[in-house]
Amino acid sequence: MPLERKKTLNVFKDARQAWGSYDDYPVGARGTDPMPHLSRNRVPQPFFLVSEEDQVLIQMSGEGTIEFREIAPDRMTLGPGDTVYIPAGVPSRLVPHGENIQIRLKSDPLVSKSREAVAWYCAGCGALVHARELVPGVLQKQYWDAVQAFNAEPRACAGCGEVHPPASLDDIAWLEVATAIRADD
Repeated sequence: MPLERKKTLNVFKDARQAWGSYDDYPVGARGTDPMPHLSRNRVPQPFFLVSEEDQVLIQMSGEGTIEFREIAPDRMTLGPGDTVYIPAGVPSRLVPHGENIQIRLKSDPLVSKSREAVAWYCAGCGALVHARELVPGVLQKQYWDAVQAFNAEPRACAGCGEVHPPASLDDIAWLEVATAIRADD
């Protein structure tokens, strides 16, 4: 049974219905701003996410790390109850240590004109390897397409020449999530 948009959220019960990691399923009532997006994450996020607007990440359960680019500190440890403000334009990536349940407060991409982008950085020298801007709308299908495009590229860093492995889509169900969001809309 897919997640529902509603005024009251039972985070732990509703998270059991998540399809995969980084669902970012909008669970608030239509018109809620910022919109809470629920995810149950078990694998590293396959890219850095960059948003045109500020976001807030709330760690509901589990432990992990959030990595940043372009700001200090460049990483923070996450534990239950932690709340992290992510400024607009700052690339961030989640790396769970086991299963994590998270709420991300951000603009509803079905209503807002706010844009997002995904990016990959060189683990060796830190240079940008690949990026893709997304358009407002159902982002999960665009996330999927962006990873497919990255994986189809040579993935060599222009700065140091390191060739990066393909991004893993293990435990990712963005196509199913996109279908459910379209059906709910």
